[in-house]
Amino acid sequence: MRNRKLSQNHQSQEERKKTGNVSVRAVISVSVCALAAVAVSVGGRFIGSEEENQVYAASESEAVYDSTAGVEYDLPTGIAGIASGISATPAEGAEIYRIGTSCEHVVVGQRVQRVGKTAEEIDLSEPMAAAVNDLDSKMVSMSSSAKMMSDEDYANLLQIVEAEAGTEDIKGRVLIANVIMNRVRHPEFPDNITDVIWEYDNGVPQFSPVADGRIGEVTVTDETREAVKQALEGADYSEGALFFIQKSAAEKHNIAWFEKDLTKLFKHGVHEFYTYPEEAAEKKSDKKSEKKADKDSETELVQMVKAE
Repeated sequence: MRNRKLSQNHQSQEERKKTGNVSVRAVISVSVCALAAVAVSVGGRFIGSEEENQVYAASESEAVYDSTAGVEYDLPTGIAGIASGISATPAEGAEIYRIGTSCEHVVVGQRVQRVGKTAEEIDLSEPMAAAVNDLDSKMVSMSSSAKMMSDEDYANLLQIVEAEAGTEDIKGRVLIANVIMNRVRHPEFPDNITDVIWEYDNGVPQFSPVADGRIGEVTVTDETREAVKQALEGADYSEGALFFIQKSAAEKHNIAWFEKDLTKLFKHGVHEFYTYPEEAAEKKSDKKSEKKADKDSETELVQMVKAE
C-alpha cells in the first residue's frame, strides 16, 4: 500500500513539471508576439515620420488648408497688386482646373470649369438719357430763377421789402419779394432785381420808397431777412401778382388805374395785389385744367377700383 502511494506521488510531480513547462512556453510565445507587434507599430511610425503625405479627398464642404506652408512669397501691393490680380484673372472662355466635389463628375481628383461672364450686361441708355434731360431742365430753371442774384440784388431786395412791408407779418413781406421776383421773370420788366426796383416808367418810379427815398433810410430787420429767405427758397403766395397797392396811402389817379386796367387777385394786410387781365385769364385757365386733370385722375382711379 505504501509503495503504491509513493509511486502515485512521484507521478504527480512529474506531471506538474510537464504542465509548468508548457505554461512557461505559452507565456514566452505570447510575449514574443506582442513585442513583434509593438516593434512593427513603432517602426511604422518612425518610417512615416520621415515623409508626410497629405491626401485631399472630395467632400461636400471645401477643405481649407495652407498650401503655402513653408514657402515665402513677395506679394505685390498697391497698384502693382491690383494689376497682378487683374492679369491673373482667367479670361472669358478659358478653362481652369479645380478640385472636384462629391456632387460633380470627378476625373483624377479634378474637374474642368469654363469661365463665364463675370457680370451681366446692363442697358443704362434710357435711365441715363432721362437723368441727363432732368438735369438739363433743372439747370434751365435755375438759370432763369431770381435766386441767382448778386450781392447788390440781395441787398436791394431786403431794402425794398423792409420799406414796403416793414409793418406787415412774415407772409406780407414774402408777398412783396414774390412780386419783385415775378417781375424779374416777366418779359415786360427788367431781368434782374436791382433794375426792377429802380425802374422808372415815363420818369415815374415804380415803387414809392424809391420816389421818397425811404428805401435808403430803413434798417433791415430779422423778420424781413427771414421773409426774403423763404421767398428765395420757393415760398410763393402771390398767385402771379405783378403789382400791389396800399390804397389808404395811394393817390386817387393811381387807384383808378389799378381798378380800370388791372385784375385784382386778393388782399393781404394793407396791400391789394393785381396783375394784367390776360395774365389773370391765363392763370384761371391753368387752374381749370389742373382741376380737370385731378378730377379725371380720381375718376380713373375709382373705375379701376370698381373693376377690381
